[in-house]
Amino acid sequence: MFKPHPEADARKRSAVALVKYLLAEKNPGVLSVQRRELLDVLLYKLSEAESYHKHETRFRSQEALNCDKTKTKLRHDHVYPRSKMVMELENARPDQIDSILERIVGCTVTEEEHIRLSKFDKEYDGWVRYEKAGIVIIDTKTNETITITR
Repeated sequence: MFKPHPEADARKRSAVALVKYLLAEKNPGVLSVQRRELLDVLLYKLSEAESYHKHETRFRSQEALNCDKTKTKLRHDHVYPRSKMVMELENARPDQIDSILERIVGCTVTEEEHIRLSKFDKEYDGWVRYEKAGIVIIDTKTNETITITR
């Protein structure tokens, strides 16, 4: 059963505040490439804020849950790819930022599943990528399988 980090809410609020600060301060002295890099890091931090470790996310593939972790490499996947989210954030109005950040979710998958998912990155995002890749996702907080709705 999933156990959230005791500072999960504070960690989320901190990452969100930093994202908003970076987006609000379009200072001409700040290079856009560095702003994008920092946004990318903050989105990663947001996706793992709830968990104790990047591979102990609330959402995990059935394979990641059942594999021999001494023999199988795990990956922290972003349900909505960070590169797309960074572009959305850079083009967002201030009133759109929260709804974009609410879609930041981390999911633990096996390395093999991560490779399968990457084949669908350009065409799909969200849980649909997992459906297309044939990956079953478990919400370890409720122990229920994620149902894909479009």
